Formats: sequence, C-alpha cells, structure tokens
Amino acid sequence: MPASAVNTKIHLDSLVVSGFRGIPHLEMPRLGRVTLLAGKNGVGKTSVLEAVRVYAARSSYGVLATVLRNHAELHRTTNAEGVEALAPDWSGLFHGRDMWAESGIKIGKVSHGRLLTIRAIWAEDQQMTLHSELQGNPFPVFQVEFGFQQWRILIDNPLPGALRHRFRGNPSELPGEIGCVMLGPGLPGDLALARFWDEVLLKGEQKLAIDALDLVLGSKTEWIAAVGDTAQRGADRGRRVIVKNESQNAPVPLQSLGDGATRIFGAALALINSQGGFLLLDESENGIHHSVQRDFWTMVLNAAQMYNVQVLATTHSWDCVVGFAKAMQSFGDDDGVYIRLEKGNDGMRAVEYSREHLMAAAKYGFETR
Repeated sequence: MPASAVNTKIHLDSLVVSGFRGIPHLEMPRLGRVTLLAGKNGVGKTSVLEAVRVYAARSSYGVLATVLRNHAELHRTTNAEGVEALAPDWSGLFHGRDMWAESGIKIGKVSHGRLLTIRAIWAEDQQMTLHSELQGNPFPVFQVEFGFQQWRILIDNPLPGALRHRFRGNPSELPGEIGCVMLGPGLPGDLALARFWDEVLLKGEQKLAIDALDLVLGSKTEWIAAVGDTAQRGADRGRRVIVKNESQNAPVPLQSLGDGATRIFGAALALINSQGGFLLLDESENGIHHSVQRDFWTMVLNAAQMYNVQVLATTHSWDCVVGFAKAMQSFGDDDGVYIRLEKGNDGMRAVEYSREHLMAAAKYGFETR
C-alpha cells in the first residue's frame, strides 16, 4: 500500500460550473470520491469533466487549447505576409460562444468562495496587443482569478515559429495545479500505455494493474513489459505493452487482447498515476463487458481510496450503472455518488440518487440514466 494511502479530503466535494461550453449554469451539491455521471447525449457530461480539468490546471493555456482542439474548435488565421495557420477558436470555451460576457466562466465548489474565474478582456496597452498583425478573430487576454489571486494569460501569434502564449505576473504567486489525468472516450494508445507503465514500475505499484488485467482475462498474468527502442530520439513512438498470461504460449501485444483488457489496464495505470489528484473517465463503460462491470468499479473505488484520487466518470450504459450500484454496496455514502444530468426549460440540473435508490433501481430495472 502506498505511503499516502490515507482517507484525505477530496478536492471538490461539490461543483458549480457556469458559462463553460454547453453549460449555462450547473450545480452539483455533492460529489464523492468516485462520481458517476449519466444523462442523454449532448446534456454536458463531457463538458463537466473538461471543466474539472480546467479547474485542476488553473486554466493553463495548454489545457484550454487542448479542450478546443479535441472538439475541432479551430479557425484559420493569416498574417500580413499571407502565412496561414489553424489556431484555437477561443470563443468555443464560453457558453453561447459569447467570449466577452462580463460573467465569464466560473468553476469551483458550490459553497466556497474560491471559484476559478476566466474572463476575456481587451488589451490595455500596446505591450499587451499581441494580435495586431493577424486578420480574423482576435486573440484575447484572459483575466483569471482564483480566490484573492489574479493573473493574466496573453494569447500570442499562433503562426509557425511564433510564441503561442505568455503569462503576465509572478509564477511563484500562482495557485498550485492539481494533477489530473483524462481518459476516453477512446482507448489509450500504445505510447501512452507504455509511458504510464514506466511510471508505475518506478513507483513499484504494478500489482493493481496486473490484478485489473486478470479481471478481463480470467487467468493469471505472469508478466508485463513495455518494449521498443528508446535509444534514439523519437524512437519511443514505436513502444508498446506486451503481456504474458498463463493461458498463452508466448507474450502478445496488450492491444491484441481486446478493448476490455486495454481499457481496464489503462484505467488501473491512470489511477496509480493520478495519486493525490483527479482521474476523469469519459464513457467509462467502453469495451468492458457487463459481467466485469461490478469488479471494475470495485477496483476503481478501492484504488481511489488507496491512492487518494478523486474520480469523475461518465456513462451511457445501463450495465455500467448496475455494476456501479452493486460495487457501492461495500462502500460508504461518500465513496461513490451517482448523478443524472438533465436539461430543461430552466437550464441544467443534477439529480443525485442515494445509494438505496440506486440499488433499488438496479434490482428492479428502473431507468436512471
């Protein structure tokens, strides 16, 4: 068991998100160490995960740009010399694409004053006017606040060879970021798995990942290795994870064992590497058979406690909900929380199901998604 395996407080025991992407305003009065979110397509489940990712990173430029690129929120820009480039369309971060709304984006705890706030503002002077040579959409200055701390992110020229962003302020005065890993909705690739595995070996915590793989394979895994030449620059792009199971005559690539094996193994590695931070699982059921769901969520709930990780996950699957409900029977009320997100005429709302209601729904087949 890791040295930090203590029952410490989670980072977000509640969550409010306002003005972020498709979310006008949403409050979730209670989050657990593991929170499973359900709801119809387009209701905003992934946006909630992305909001937490932005909160954990304290609105770093890299995370903001990644959110936009993941949704193809890009626009083409051209400088005076006719050089073109694709740049993030920053309006895509804001609800209704209203980048200049006074309220901006707010993310944080429901009952706590330290909200992360992001507003786009106009440059105050020529030193901050970094987009004057560009045509098309302007590149804003982001005013960021967290509690009593304030700083600015200056979006620079995105053209080839140009500086992409600058920070204005004293870096030592910034609030510390919280570690955050996001997986899904697709499967983690070979390189990501290999790098995750390297980190797990350094921590000496590989047992959890091996046990997780055994859940899917149904027999004992004898050894796992990440192979590939790392001697030359860039050569690790060809690395992959191979597995030797007692049911096999020879080791095989992990990916050849199926989506379920890759998904569960990747989730276990991510849990270990998220120690003390967040793990965000988008469409967590993908590739995992219904018969394994209860064991999968038991593993997640146990590991989240062991490694002091706060997990937020999304699902469309009834089998996933039932598996989560069954796993929760062995844990406390604050360990696992299930919430359905809904959209109505009055905006968004979060409907929490108690452990008893969720167990009854799973037993009698009541729809809760």
